[in-house]
Amino acid sequence: MHDELQLRDGSRLVVRPIRPVDAPALVALHSRLSADTIYRRYFSARPHLAPGVVHRFTNVDEEWRFALVALRDGGDLVAVVRYEGERGSSSAELAVVVDDALQHCGVGRLLVERIVDVARERGLEYLVADVLNGNSPMLRLLRATGLPARTTSDGATVTVTVDLRGHAPAEARVARARDHVGAALQAPT
Repeated sequence: MHDELQLRDGSRLVVRPIRPVDAPALVALHSRLSADTIYRRYFSARPHLAPGVVHRFTNVDEEWRFALVALRDGGDLVAVVRYEGERGSSSAELAVVVDDALQHCGVGRLLVERIVDVARERGLEYLVADVLNGNSPMLRLLRATGLPARTTSDGATVTVTVDLRGHAPAEARVARARDHVGAALQAPT
């Protein structure tokens, strides 16, 4: 199952769960990212993704991990949103990265909306994002969820804990989240 994102400019992206076959497309996305985008995502310079990291990012088969990708019509992977938790935990870490060419076009906001719905459907109560203090676009994106959030800071980073417990999306969004979960369980390798 996949769905489509309609961007502000009218173009569309396909959204679906990440698959192992997305490894080359993930590497290609990473190679297009600016040094600033990479630093904001990983908190360090990371000119290349190590093969083990690519494998971990594209093989999401534990119930406490999930990732969605956005793809252009030509198949280029242009964004990833994911959460990573631990078995039995009610919270997971949230991360998102969007191709520089599509930043500030609503892709991140729409993907975060979808991953929030999936996380809630899978029983998570909190999504936690560690954000560099100067990454105001990500901080705005998290506020745009409209969900209650608690923030703490150590000066260099801001930790935003989004509370999903009161989140009750419309039935269409619940159905879409269930479809994404089902598609991830049946995804070809």
